[in-house]
Amino acid sequence: MSISTLKDRVQPALVEFAWSQWAQMGVLSRADRSDRWVQDPEALLVFTLRVGRRDPRLFDEVLDWLRRNGRLVSGRRLVTLCPPGDADHAVVAAAVDWAREHGSPLRLGGRSPEAIAEEALFPTVRVGRADAIFHAHGYLKPTTEPSLNSGDPDLSVPINLAFKLRQHFGLSSSRPEIVRFLLTCDVPDADALAIADAAGYTKRNVSETLAALVAAGDVRRYTRGNEGRYSLDRRRWTDFLGLVLAGPPVYRDWPRLLRALRELDRWLEITGTRSLSDYMQASEARDLMEYLGPTLTAAGVPLTPGGAGTAYLSAFEDNVDSLLERLDLGPTSGGQTGV
Repeated sequence: MSISTLKDRVQPALVEFAWSQWAQMGVLSRADRSDRWVQDPEALLVFTLRVGRRDPRLFDEVLDWLRRNGRLVSGRRLVTLCPPGDADHAVVAAAVDWAREHGSPLRLGGRSPEAIAEEALFPTVRVGRADAIFHAHGYLKPTTEPSLNSGDPDLSVPINLAFKLRQHFGLSSSRPEIVRFLLTCDVPDADALAIADAAGYTKRNVSETLAALVAAGDVRRYTRGNEGRYSLDRRRWTDFLGLVLAGPPVYRDWPRLLRALRELDRWLEITGTRSLSDYMQASEARDLMEYLGPTLTAAGVPLTPGGAGTAYLSAFEDNVDSLLERLDLGPTSGGQTGV
């Protein structure tokens, strides 16, 4: 399969996935799925503001959701997952500023945007009157008014567990992210470094919060060798949170998975439109997988090493499909338009 053909298959599937997640989180759209995993709001937002540039309605409905539900989103984690210098930071900052202008308390902090070259936010949309906030961040986007379509996340369903924990514990500490990880991860316990990595906070911050949770009797700590390990009573927490579940919530390493998908999406956007020989396509695909390999391995995505030369393209397609399968998107997934 050529890279351009793979691009035409993968990119609509990524937009479909974004719609399917936000439809379960309060965006006005048909909810065709009922996922049992717990979503990471900040990782999903950054991902959607990338792939949503091919679907203006998705982009604008997520802006409206952010306007209404910004109180449930952590600006601190947004900066951790998409720091200054990240290729998607400017569009995230523009979206946060737009939501804040329309009533959201969310903010990223830091300096005001510097003047940068103008870029069309939606490549297929002609801009008459540009939105002033996005223009300040260097993007030409049609003037956007809130659609007022969004609702609050349904806190009774697994995908929105992060919001339920934030309602309990607030956004001022790492406590909700620590509990979310320990409640849903696919291992019985973890050390402070692994918990901090999943939570999106520094190890020092997480260690201090873990100490408080242990002192309160909410988290257990024991030592294995010279390493402190932490766990919690999942049945107790499930009862406390009022979760009615057919089984435990499903964990996905969304920060890594969605960051890898952003990089794949960006690579397909560039490489899928270039006239390259099969050999050069295979070479660039191999370079991408070598770059993403550690991230994907840490996220539990099995990778195929592949053969030499053009034979690697088959392995590359297999690796992309393995990544999509972590989103419950198989090789034949197609696009969806929110309704």
